[in-house]
Amino acid sequence: MEASDWLDRWEQNRIGFHQPSVSAYLQQYLPEIDLKPGATIFLPLCGKAHDIAWIALQGFQVVGVELSGIAVKAFFSEQGLSRQQSESGRFLLSKSGAISIYQGDYFDFPEEVLTECKLVYDRASLIAFAQSDRARYCEYMRSIIPPQTEILLITLDYDQTQMEGPPFAVPRNEVEELYQSHYQIEVLVQNDVLDERPRWREQGLSALTETVFRLKPMVSR
Repeated sequence: MEASDWLDRWEQNRIGFHQPSVSAYLQQYLPEIDLKPGATIFLPLCGKAHDIAWIALQGFQVVGVELSGIAVKAFFSEQGLSRQQSESGRFLLSKSGAISIYQGDYFDFPEEVLTECKLVYDRASLIAFAQSDRARYCEYMRSIIPPQTEILLITLDYDQTQMEGPPFAVPRNEVEELYQSHYQIEVLVQNDVLDERPRWREQGLSALTETVFRLKPMVSR
């Protein structure tokens, strides 16, 4: 997937990856993470997720990065929020209250924006990258977040011979390979969710596993 592919999907409204509601996993597990009021949570490749507004309503600062201007505009419109726009380096920043969304390329995102980040919430970012790009994604993430930042990660796994991504299949062993050198990896829950995604069954999947990980940094770098 090139940047142009994602932009085309938003242009053509081919956004089956967009979830129509706040993640039940986020609502269940965010309170278990020891975050102080006002803490900053980073959402890479955030799209127009309903999770953004929900997190802000819990009293946190939200920083998102999203390539598509269509997605950013749609988020604020659908949430009924006015926004202030300004240039910020290579990004167009849209801000409303505790929500700041940077439109641009994730791999250009500056670490100085995330100096106060306490949690990365990755619901749809890692699984948006093909396997050949996932190590680069993780390495860049580590370079822009503070050393003690935790990650709440949600992945999907399925037989990729039955369906092409995105979202791509990311098995548990690959998560371990990508993160185990720097994080303690805890599986919070693992569910078969194919019955909840009938569209995916229609595309040929025989099983679909969704897993929620909590990644805790082992040492400061």
